[in-house]
This record gives sequence, structure tokens and C-alpha cells, in this order.
Amino acid sequence: MSRKELKTPKSKFNWLLAVVLFAVSVALPFLFLHKQKAPAVAGADAEVKQPVVPILSAAEKDKKVFATYAGSESCRECHQEVFDKFKNSHHALAEQPIDPAKLKSFFEPARTLPHGTQTSHASLTNNEFIFTSADVSGGQKSFPIARVIGLEPLQQFLVAGTNGRFQTMELAIDPVRGDWFDVFGKEDRTPGEWGHWTGRGMGWNSMCASCHNTRLRKNYDALADTYTTTMVENRVGCEACHGPMREHNKWQRENKKSGLKDPTVTKLSRDQITDTCGSCHARRAELTGEFVPGEKFTDHFVLTIPDETDIYHADGQVRDEDYEFASFLGSKMHAAGVRCIDCHEPHSSKIRTQGNALCMTCHGAPIPPAPKIDASHSHHLAGGRGDNCVDCHMPLTTYMQRHERRDHGFTIPDPLLTKELNIPNACNRCHTDRTAEWSNAAVDQWYGKKMDRFTRHRAQVIAGVRADTADSHAKLLGLVKEEKHSYWRAVENG
Repeated sequence: MSRKELKTPKSKFNWLLAVVLFAVSVALPFLFLHKQKAPAVAGADAEVKQPVVPILSAAEKDKKVFATYAGSESCRECHQEVFDKFKNSHHALAEQPIDPAKLKSFFEPARTLPHGTQTSHASLTNNEFIFTSADVSGGQKSFPIARVIGLEPLQQFLVAGTNGRFQTMELAIDPVRGDWFDVFGKEDRTPGEWGHWTGRGMGWNSMCASCHNTRLRKNYDALADTYTTTMVENRVGCEACHGPMREHNKWQRENKKSGLKDPTVTKLSRDQITDTCGSCHARRAELTGEFVPGEKFTDHFVLTIPDETDIYHADGQVRDEDYEFASFLGSKMHAAGVRCIDCHEPHSSKIRTQGNALCMTCHGAPIPPAPKIDASHSHHLAGGRGDNCVDCHMPLTTYMQRHERRDHGFTIPDPLLTKELNIPNACNRCHTDRTAEWSNAAVDQWYGKKMDRFTRHRAQVIAGVRADTADSHAKLLGLVKEEKHSYWRAVENG
């Protein structure tokens, strides 16, 4: 056999080498793990073993979590004054059992309630509050009312659905006006639609429950498409904002008069409190379903912010039902250090001071970096609507036909943006009989070059990107370089 015949062809050799290297690369990690020892410790040389994590059922998980909570009534003993502020608040009554005395006048005598192309009926039958309406198939069906959501200006009703679901009805009552109305207004949502009251868009378990209750666990089984939803407390209780308090209660009972510092409680920072408010007062997607006060909002939720959609106006004003948190994060107030509890008393859910006095606690003295605002600023008669700070800088938007909410972006009215981009301004929200041109001329006369501010430029660029104008992306790159606010950098980089 010649020397030439003894040689392995180069291509075949390369192939064999590749096979050997692959085999070694696969085998080495297993060999390493098999031989790995624990770090050298006196008297210990056993192999490392992975801890066994028990697989708990939903009921077992709930029991383990709920065992750390004590309920709002347990707070009353030591915190009576605070509890008295809380007990009649929107939080304490966010979700309520049926109160026959309060509901009877809405169901008796029985009444017919037309809405859109549909007709529903409310009645008191055999001491049960009954709502008769189109079910998911379109046929009329009677549903007993299970619970009430909300306090005022509206209350909605929950009825039991299938597979552990509760559904939130579209016909609601106004306890102040004393009437029934459809929260969708003139929309005619029909059975089979996602947004009809029988559809998933009005499912209490996924859409309402986590913010109307304390430490809620949805317990959704995707394979079976069922819910076994549970909660610590059937309202927004003390521990929804303060976290689980059973250990605190126990320590206080045993050591209250000892003079020792309670090791079970950590005071939340102002930012942690704001994150806790945001966990419900935000349009957001849930990531974990496990938020506990003291943790970061962004570890548990994805916040909805102004982007290429029209959920917000291009200047950051709320358009859709966006709640308060995101617009507040994007405001100059938040950037200057203002936090929720500066304006809102957290236990009563009411603002701390009425009227302009609340704003002037910072802008009257002023407290740096708040600019001083004097009586001439509004250019309106003192005490009139145009002189009310929040009407200009926190305009109202009505949701669900009756629920007025203030925009927490603290934006500056800019009629030029209305002219150019159809973005609403507070001037014409009030002066509905006037044009944007009229309002723009007035603010130009009063404030001059101050109106041509960075926030106006930002809104123009974002609107241009949404419309995909020719030079919009180049302008956006320039805007990002100028932007100093982290919230708006997130918007611009989105």
C-alpha cells in the first residue's frame, strides 16, 4: 500500500475532528456537574444537591400568602383616628356587599331600562335584587346581583358567570342623581362582543378585581379556562397599602409597652408610597400578580405611556381611560419631587386642602424649585372658574358617562396645538363658544414668548412621528438629545 493510500483525506479528517469536539463539548458540563463539590467547609465534603421546591396548589399558595395578613379591622385597636378616616373612603368601599336599604329604590318598583338596541329589567324578587338582560347567547336571562363595585359617582353590579367568573354589568346607578345609566353611553355593545358585559372585556376577575380588593390572587387555570379567585379582604383595606401586618400585630400585643422599636415594620419611602398608588391608579399590564407595598412598580407591571397610538394625546394629556399615574410621572411636579401624599390624604382619599390653597402651599411662598405664582397669573377674575389652578392645569375628562377625573400631567394650556394638531386645551374646554384661534391670541398676548416652550416642541415632534411625516424621525433624534425627563425619554425611545 502506498504512502498516498495511507493518508486520510483532509475533508474527512476535518469532519472527524468536528464530531470529536462536539462530543467533548456536550460531555464536559455533565462531567463537571457530576464531580462538583460544595465549597470547602469544616466537616463537609458532600456533593451539592439542588433544593427540592414543593409544588403547591393554588389553595395552598393562597393559604401561605394570606397567613401573613391580619385584615383592616385588626388596625382599629391602635389606630382608631386613622381608621375613622378610612372606613367611609372610596378605598374602604371600593367593593361592597349588597345593602338592601341603599339599593331598594333602584329595583322596586320594577323598571325597564332601554339601552342601545337592547332592553334590560331591574326588580326585587323574593328579597333578591334581580337584573334581567341579554346573556352571551342574546337571550334574556335573570341574574341575582352578587356585589357592588364603587361608591360614587357611580356603582356597578357584579353577577356570577361561568367557570368561577364574575361579570361587571354595563348598566349602573348614580347614587347622587338616583338614576340608572349605561356606562358605555350611546355605544351599542351586543352579546358576543369582547366588550359586552357578558364578554371577557367586562370580566371582574381579570379587569377589576385586583384594584378593588386586597392582595387578590386571580388563580386562572389556562387549560381549563377557569378562575378560583381569592383575596385577603373584599375591599381596598389597610394592608393593600401598608403590606401584610400579622407579625406587626403580634409584636405590638406582646411588646407595646416595652419601649422597643418594632422590627416587623419598615417605613415606606415617598417613592415606594407613590409606586403603591400606581399599582392601581395606572393603566398597566400585570406581569406577576404579586405586587406588595414596598416593591418597585416596574418589577410587577408594564406601564402604558404615550407612544405611537392615540391612547394619550401627543402632549401627554390623557385621552383614553388612562388613570393618573403615568401622566403624573411625566409631569414637572413629579420631576420636582412632588409625590401623591403631598396633595392627597391617603386614609380618607381626599385632597389635603381645598381650592387654590393646595397649589399655593408650594407656589405661594414659594418652595424651591416651584415658581412663585401671584394673583395676576390667571388673567381671570379672582374666585371665578378661570382663576382655579386645576381647571387650567388639571383639566377634567369624564369616563363611564359620570366619572370626572383630573389629568395629573399638570400640562400648560396651548391653543396652538389645538389649531395644528387637534390636541384639546383647557381654554376651549371652558370657552366652548370660542375658537382655538381666539384662545391662542389671548395666551400670546398674556404670556408672549413663554408659550414657545420645549413641551410644545416635544408634542409637535411626537405628533409628527405618529403621522409619519417626512422629517419626523430626524426631528425625533434631535428631541431625544435635548430631552432631560426620563419618562419622556422612554416615550421618545419607544
